[in-house]
Amino acid sequence: MSRSSALVEDWSKDELNKILKPNMKVVVLGFSFFGNLTLEDYFLTYGTGSEYFTKINDNFSEFNISEVNWIYYYQTKHDEALDSINNADILYLPGGAPDLMYERIKEKELLEALKAFKGIVIGSSAGAMIQLEHYHISPDNEYFKFSEHKGLGYINEFFIEVHYNRRRKQKSSMRKMRKKYLKPIYTIPDDGMVIVKDSKIITLNQAKKYYNKKGVNKKEQ
Repeated sequence: MSRSSALVEDWSKDELNKILKPNMKVVVLGFSFFGNLTLEDYFLTYGTGSEYFTKINDNFSEFNISEVNWIYYYQTKHDEALDSINNADILYLPGGAPDLMYERIKEKELLEALKAFKGIVIGSSAGAMIQLEHYHISPDNEYFKFSEHKGLGYINEFFIEVHYNRRRKQKSSMRKMRKKYLKPIYTIPDDGMVIVKDSKIITLNQAKKYYNKKGVNKKEQ
C-alpha cells in the first residue's frame, strides 16, 4: 500500500479481516527514516507516544491486535531484534526511504533473518517497495532521478508504482522497467492496495495492473 491508513479503510477491511487475526504479534522495523536523525529526533518520530507510533498501534487495534513491538535503529540490540522477528506473526515496514532502510538492515545484520521471515509482511510506500526482489524509485520530492535497487525478495513476479497519480515521471519509470524486465507492473494510489495471498494477486479499490503480459492494460488507456 502507499499509506498506512489504507489498513483501516472500508474498502480494505473485509479482505484484511481474512488475514489479520486477533492476538497476532507485530514487529515494526523503524529503519526507513531519511537522513541522519539525532537520537531525540528519531524517537520524536518513532518513539512511544509519537504520531506515527500511535497511528500504527491504532490501525492494528482495529483488528484486535495489541502486541506491537518495534525494532529501533538507535536502541534495539541485535539479539532482541532477532527475537522480535522470529516471534512475530506480522512484519510491518514503514514508509520513508527504501534504499536507506535496506542499507540499515544490512548494517544491523538483520538481512538474513528478514529474508527468512515466513509470516505476514505489510508495508506502506517504501515498505511496500522493499518487499520486492528488485524495485525502482521514480523521481519525486525526495529522489531526483530514476534508480533501481535490491529489496528483500519476498516478491519477484511483478513491480509496483506507489503513490501513483499518473505523473509523467512515474509512467516513464514504469516504461523503463517494463522494457527491461517484461514483468507486470501494478499501480498503487494512496487509496489502493495489492495483496499477494497463496500465489494469488488481489487488487483493492484504486490499485490496478498497469502492465500485463501484452503491454499496457486496456483499462488504463
